[in-house]
Amino acid sequence: MNFPFINIHTHKPCAEHALCISNLFPDQFSDRNKNISGFFSVGIHPWYVKDKEYLEKQLSLLQETVSHPKCIAIGECGLDKVSKTPWDLQKQAFAEQIKISEKEDKPVIIHCVKAWDDILQMRKNENTRKKWIIHGFNSSMQMARQLIDSGCMLSFGSIILKSDSKAVNILSELDFNDFFLETDDADISIEKIYEKSSEIRNENIDNLKSQQYKNFEHVFGKLSH
Repeated sequence: MNFPFINIHTHKPCAEHALCISNLFPDQFSDRNKNISGFFSVGIHPWYVKDKEYLEKQLSLLQETVSHPKCIAIGECGLDKVSKTPWDLQKQAFAEQIKISEKEDKPVIIHCVKAWDDILQMRKNENTRKKWIIHGFNSSMQMARQLIDSGCMLSFGSIILKSDSKAVNILSELDFNDFFLETDDADISIEKIYEKSSEIRNENIDNLKSQQYKNFEHVFGKLSH
């Protein structure tokens, strides 16, 4: 089988030969794109939670969107200690989306900046069953192991093109079933990410594509595309 390139998280148009999860915000989903053909995730990013009224409106829109058959994940959402959004409001937004994930039986794509311990604590406290995918991971090997042990997977993007990044070392050592690949908002092809990943891991790119496809089916189920 000629497996497609899996792009687990992107803000850019999906390449024809790839299988992507496109990122949407709740108020981006409207009548004009209800016939969207590709898979997507929908979530409330911690950067944009203005106040409680805004959050309530976005959560309402999110609830309307998650039932769409092409919506296969919640996110990106999470915690960001560099963001100007009040911390309590960030945690509330994230906790509500975790509840939606569990209720709707859909994984979560996580945005995390300098809040790893908080993410792990919420993973434990919220009694979660669904996979969390930490997108754009570039922290320590110790944190990588803690997240994976808690039931998370890691996703790597353009940071692996920087040879001195933490992500390069981590990607070289992970089991194949613990990670995904992505482009996020970078102006780069998913093929380039795969080429670099196969070089880092010293494995054939076709094997990498096959493994990523298996990971996708394990987390999201066998979905037609």
